[in-house]
Amino acid sequence: MTVLLTGASSGIGRASALAFARDGAKVLAVARDAARLAALAAELPGRIVPLPADVADGASMEALAAKVLAEHGVPDVVVANAGMGHDARFEATSDEALRRLFELNVFGVWRTVRPFLPGMRERGAGRIVIVSSVVGKRGTPNYSAYSASKFALHGAADALRSELWGTGVSVGLVCPSSTTTEFQQRIVREGVPQKRVRVASHTPESVAVAIVRMASSTRREIVLSAEGRAMHVLNRIAPRLMDWILWRTLVKG
Repeated sequence: MTVLLTGASSGIGRASALAFARDGAKVLAVARDAARLAALAAELPGRIVPLPADVADGASMEALAAKVLAEHGVPDVVVANAGMGHDARFEATSDEALRRLFELNVFGVWRTVRPFLPGMRERGAGRIVIVSSVVGKRGTPNYSAYSASKFALHGAADALRSELWGTGVSVGLVCPSSTTTEFQQRIVREGVPQKRVRVASHTPESVAVAIVRMASSTRREIVLSAEGRAMHVLNRIAPRLMDWILWRTLVKG
């Protein structure tokens, strides 16, 4: 099995690359940091192929897709994992930050998946796995822009499933909560510091296990944390109550 995976140089992506490779897959590991990718590939020689590229750069991803198709063919699995966070109130979110966020979190997913769909359709098999977030299920205060970018992925996945009906190609979403990775340190923050509450965190390895399982499944979606599942259920039953709970815990002084 050949797996193309973005955001592979650190955190969830790095853990997933190693998990796929240890499971016997050939991993086409994509990220901007060539040195980190080389170090990753050195851990399992011959199983991980480092492919430096930037999902936020259209030309870079076009070149990557051409290289992958020419040298490795159509991947069996494409995992769109690369992304960035953004912590700011709605009114403090600048146009520049919003564009940068969507360029990576949304446009980057299109650039990752789009080049390989024709080959997957022709082959009659393929799996797309998109790494989203629990805030793609229910927006939370201080993360309006980030939530919007993840909600976009859920809408795209729903539409793509219908477009791919009967082709043998399926789409799955993985929705972690907070994860103990460098992602937290790289979140863009604008405006005044926001109130936080202690929440359970996943390890990169635990999310990687879910991603590997989703790659060999036809499951539509998985929400990894109990609190994320509870928030989603309560929001469906009593959305105004959920509004109040989030205001009380994350907004009220």
